[in-house]
Amino acid sequence: MLYQSASDNNALIIIYFDIYLLKFVRFISVASKNSSTKVKMAHLTGSWKVDVLSLIIVILTLVYLFLKRTYSYWDRNGFKSLSDASLLFGHFKAGLTQKESIGLFFWRVYRTTTEPFLGVYGIMRPILFVKDPQLVRTILIKDFAHFSDRGVHCNEDYDPLSAHLFALPGKKWKNMRAKLTPTFTSGKLKAMFSTIVNCGSTLHSYLDNLVSENEPLHIREISARHSTNIIASVAFGIDVDCINNPDNEFRENGRKFFASTFMNGIRFFIRFIAPKLMPILRIKGIPSDVEDFIKTLVKQNLEYREKNNYSRKDFFQLLIQLRNGGTVQLDDEWSTVIKADENQKTLTLNEICAQALIFYVAGFETSSTTLSYCLYELAKHPDIQDRVHKEIDTVLNKHNGQLTYETVLDMIYLEKCIEETLRKYPVLPMINRKCVKEYRIPGTDNVIEEGVEVYMSVIGMHRDEQFYDEPNKFDPMRLDDEVGKNLVNRPYIPFGDGPRNCIGMRLGKLQTKVGLISMLQNFNYELDERHKGGDLEFDPRHFLLQPSEDIFLRVSKRVTS
Repeated sequence: MLYQSASDNNALIIIYFDIYLLKFVRFISVASKNSSTKVKMAHLTGSWKVDVLSLIIVILTLVYLFLKRTYSYWDRNGFKSLSDASLLFGHFKAGLTQKESIGLFFWRVYRTTTEPFLGVYGIMRPILFVKDPQLVRTILIKDFAHFSDRGVHCNEDYDPLSAHLFALPGKKWKNMRAKLTPTFTSGKLKAMFSTIVNCGSTLHSYLDNLVSENEPLHIREISARHSTNIIASVAFGIDVDCINNPDNEFRENGRKFFASTFMNGIRFFIRFIAPKLMPILRIKGIPSDVEDFIKTLVKQNLEYREKNNYSRKDFFQLLIQLRNGGTVQLDDEWSTVIKADENQKTLTLNEICAQALIFYVAGFETSSTTLSYCLYELAKHPDIQDRVHKEIDTVLNKHNGQLTYETVLDMIYLEKCIEETLRKYPVLPMINRKCVKEYRIPGTDNVIEEGVEVYMSVIGMHRDEQFYDEPNKFDPMRLDDEVGKNLVNRPYIPFGDGPRNCIGMRLGKLQTKVGLISMLQNFNYELDERHKGGDLEFDPRHFLLQPSEDIFLRVSKRVTS
C-alpha cells in the first residue's frame, strides 16, 4: 500500500490511482488470456490511448510522490535541512556535473550555516553534515562504535580491488586493520628509510639540470614522479626512475587513476554520494587498465618472491608475511616462511591486490600533493623558507652531514611547516562515516538512524577563524602548542581521527619530509610570474584538494657557507 507511506494530503490521490492501476492490470490479464478474440484496448475510458496516458500519469505521480517523501526525510525526523534539493540529484547536481567537488560543497555548507548539524540529500538518500567540532570528535572517537564504517563503495564480488582498508566495512575492516597496523611501526619505517632517501638522488640531479637550463619547475608533476619512485620501491620493491622517464608504467597508471576526466569524476562522485549505484551500473572503483596493472604487478612479484624465497625490506614483504603466517613479524625480521598449500594462506590474491592498490594510490598522491603545497608556500614566504634552510644546515651539521632517520626527526620547524600545510590544504578535504546503529546526538532529541551517512568538512574546520587567527595565512608556529591539537578549541584532523584514522600517516609525513629536505638542501625557490596574482583555486572535478592549475616555481642554487 504505497499511500500508507505518503503524506495525508496525497493519500486519497494515490488510493485512486492504485485502484485505477489494479483495474488496468486486471484488464491486461484478461486480454492476454483471450488469444482468439481481438480485445479492444479502450476498456476503461473508451480509448486505449487515454488508458496508456493515464497509466503513464499514474506511474509518474507515484514516482513524484516517492521522491517528495524521500526528500522530506530530515523534516519528518525533526532535523533542520538545506533547502532547494533537486528531486533527481538532491543537493549534488553541481557535483554530478563536475562544477563543484564533494569536498568543496561541504566547505561551502560549512561557511554558510551556523547550525551544529544540518541535513542534506545525496541521490535519493539522506546525509547529515556535522559542523560542530566537539560532535565531530565524539563521532570519530568516543562513539566510534556507532560510526565504524565509511559507507563508500566496496563490492568484493565484481570489483575485488575495492575491498581495501579504506573502504572495507565492519568486522572485515577491523580484522584487516589489526593485521596491517604492525606494518607501520617506527621500526619498520626506519628499516625502509635508506630506500626512501636513495630515491632523492635522481631528483637532485634533475633540479641541477633545471637550474642550468633556467626552466621553471612544474612542482606538482615532479613531486608526483618523485613520490611514485618512493612508493614503487617501498611498497613493491621495484626501483623505477619516473623523474627521467615520466611515461613509466607506475607514473602512467597513477595519472590515469587521479586524472580529472569525466569518467573519473563520475566514478568518485558515485562511490561516495550514491555507492549503491556502483554495482547496478557495474562501475568499478578504478579504471580497468589500472586494475590490470595492479593485478599483474602483484601476481608476478608474489610468484617470484615465493618461488625464489626472496625477501626485501618493503611493504610487499610484509603482505607476504601476512599471507603465509597471518601476522607481521617483529621489526628486525623480514624473511618469510613460504607455505605451498593455498588453503593455509590467510590472504587471497585479490586481498593482497586490494591492499597493494591503496598503498600505491594513497602513498604517492597524498605525499606529492602535500609536498607541492608546502613548496608553494615556502616560495611565497621567503622568510619561512630561509628559516627552513637554516634548520636543515644546522641539523645536518649536527649529524655529520648524514641524512638519517634521527636527522629527519630533529628537524622540528620543517615538521611544523608540513603540519601547517596539511592544516591549510588537507588532501582529503572532508571525512565521511556511516551510522551502523541508531545514535542519539548528545544533548538533543535528534536521532541519527542506522544507514545514514555523516560528512564533516576538514578544510572548513581548519580554515575557520573561530579556531585559527587569519586562517588563510601560512604560519607554521600557530601549531607550536602541541596541547592545542585535536581539541575542540583547535580542530586539526588532516589524517582523520579515532580508530579509523589514516594508517599510513607516519609514512606519508616521513616521505614528504625527506622529499622537502632533498629539494631544499641545495636550492632556493620563488614563485613563477603566473602565481604572483593571488591564492590558489581548487579543481572542482577532483575529490581530493587539488589546485585547478599547475604550479610552477623558479629554482636557483643556494650559496652556503
